[in-house]
Amino acid sequence: MAKVLIADDAPAVLDALDDVLTMEGHEVVRATTGGEALQKVRETRPQLAVLDVVMPDMDGVVVLDAIRRMDGELPVILITGLVGEGLGKRVEGYRSVVVFQKGCGLDRFVELVSKTLNGPVGPTQ
Repeated sequence: MAKVLIADDAPAVLDALDDVLTMEGHEVVRATTGGEALQKVRETRPQLAVLDVVMPDMDGVVVLDAIRRMDGELPVILITGLVGEGLGKRVEGYRSVVVFQKGCGLDRFVELVSKTLNGPVGPTQ
């Protein structure tokens, strides 16, 4: 399976996503801040990054931008509890990025991870 970076400052969310992806056979690398996420991308070279949009040191879109400077093709799933069009507009120019709404269910999250890992994704979905 794949090495997946999960960056979220909420321990419960981090634990739940780690558990479900580990059960699917993925190797999970964890980060609790944007800065730590960038360090882990450099050190571990994951096949997918899952980034919380709201983190204390830098938001997920800032982390995404920094990741794109390191790796223009790494698929990224941005996860958010925020509803609105603002996020979609902020990421519409990025390739291989999808947005997942927190609370939509772990089954849907696992399905999105699988789809993202198995093929190219559009700018945002």
